[in-house]
Amino acid sequence: MTLPESIRALDSGDMNETSSILLAYDGSGDAAEAMIWAAATAVREHRGVHALLIQDTDAITSVALPSADPDWQRMKHDVEVCLKEAGVDSAVVETRRARVVPTLLKESAKASMVVLGSRGHGVLMDALVGSVSQEVARKAACPVVVVRPAEELESGRIVVGVDGSPDSKAALEFACRRAELTGEVVAAVYGWRVGDLPVDTHGNVPETVGPMIDDHELLLAESVAGVRGAHPDVVLLRELVPVSPGQALVAMSRNASLVVVGSRGHGALTGLVLGSVSNHVLHKAHCPVAVVR
Repeated sequence: MTLPESIRALDSGDMNETSSILLAYDGSGDAAEAMIWAAATAVREHRGVHALLIQDTDAITSVALPSADPDWQRMKHDVEVCLKEAGVDSAVVETRRARVVPTLLKESAKASMVVLGSRGHGVLMDALVGSVSQEVARKAACPVVVVRPAEELESGRIVVGVDGSPDSKAALEFACRRAELTGEVVAAVYGWRVGDLPVDTHGNVPETVGPMIDDHELLLAESVAGVRGAHPDVVLLRELVPVSPGQALVAMSRNASLVVVGSRGHGALTGLVLGSVSNHVLHKAHCPVAVVR
């Protein structure tokens, strides 16, 4: 592939890192998927990429690594080449020996988003379900995108969970801004658990269910009202789904390029835990997941 002469790797001092995408890379398959996603997004948004290859000094993680001494310089070179060939105009690629999570959290304060794979190297990672990605998603100062392969690469659809909370409003805004660049449809999903309903011998549900549905439809409409005006060119669909929010989003992720969730919804212990819905989606989604605050 012939590279444009204008594409070059910049030293960290030459790049506006406040607008860059922070990419965490460790040589794993999931990290490679994350690099491809970050590069494509950087090209769309005309941003740079700051790629960090962190040799983790945390004792627990080091035990899980299958190779104690990977070829970091070779990996660095490979990342530089891949980002250039993807068309990223400005890229900083650096290796560090440090603790992974604190380093990514510190650098997130200067980034537009953090992009990383759902799992890294190591036999323990499946059991931990990407402990690094979840910790970063919980505490980062910017949106975090945890990348896994999408089952429908050309779905043309971004799914976002809404519940009226401030974080879900930020998630919807994030989804619409991305859709403006990709031309995709945004499906705003409000999931609500019906529970066990008493029915009569004819299968009719209680009359109280009607007003309950009306209330949920009103909340959904109010959640998207302001965003429609701010993004008039985005096709925004409303989806009221009578199952739990986490289950609804995971099911709909099978036909999506991205699922966007707020880091916490209503009723969460703000700042202490990743919301139960976002946590469930990070575990189970069938496409990349963006966690927004």
